[in-house]
Amino acid sequence: MNIRELEVFKTIADCKSFSKASEKLFIAQPSLTKTIQRLERNLGVKLFDRSNRIFRLTDEGELVYEKAIIMLQQMKELSIELEDTTKNIQGHLRVGLPQIIGTFFFPQVAKAFSQAFSEVTIEIVEDGGLTIEKLVEKGEIDVAFVVIPTKSKELEEQLLFEAPFVACLPENHILQNEQSITLSQLQNDDWISFDSSFALSQVILESCCKENFVPNTVYKTTQWDLLMALVRHDLGVTILPSPLVKVHSQDLCIKRISSQYIPWKIGIVVKKNSYKTRALKAFLKTASNVILVNESYDEMG
Repeated sequence: MNIRELEVFKTIADCKSFSKASEKLFIAQPSLTKTIQRLERNLGVKLFDRSNRIFRLTDEGELVYEKAIIMLQQMKELSIELEDTTKNIQGHLRVGLPQIIGTFFFPQVAKAFSQAFSEVTIEIVEDGGLTIEKLVEKGEIDVAFVVIPTKSKELEEQLLFEAPFVACLPENHILQNEQSITLSQLQNDDWISFDSSFALSQVILESCCKENFVPNTVYKTTQWDLLMALVRHDLGVTILPSPLVKVHSQDLCIKRISSQYIPWKIGIVVKKNSYKTRALKAFLKTASNVILVNESYDEMG
């Protein structure tokens, strides 16, 4: 058994098809078949059940698949560790950024890091927060800025920043003269929320449920500036982290939430128990230092 055989086996299992795996690996299907037959012969077990039209792993195949994932990941990390022995910090980092968090403070982190470690390149991967978390879990990106706590047990979290949510209402809302409000006062309003791939959408739902109502969500969007524009045009209400509202509060009615404290906690996450390159360690330290310097953000709102 060798690493290449495990790679072929895992790809076939993931694709659930020899023909699809052949296309992905650019290897002729007969060669894949011979590789699997050789692996089965060496292990003394059948890895795939091909007795009917349903393509699936045998019980033994499931066990080998679980071990293959671990072994291939270890080989990948070994390669990275060996490459990471050079004197200067260099390399390539894949950084996950939910759209909202990215525009908030990532530019400051990127500038400070690039000035200090010019030989490290950064690849930005943008998506919803929940999707970004999954990519870190799979090892497809190295590090990400997300709303914490996450629900994943596979991620190592470090809190960077915290600020409260505030209610964001149209300028002529009936509660415009109130100094602060409860969310339950908005239970008869239409609500505007983020797409379900955003962690913030779950925050909105859970916060409303704490006050015994489910928001009547009439619009969902992936763009926070569009969300605020919809509120501005009297199409609904929402709650948002105070730093975001502070930047774009024109023609909006912003109210402190008195019924509960809803925190916007931003953290940086990496895959738990995975190898951290010197470049990644430097990035984590830089991010923490930059956020500490700019902690005055939490005084907004």
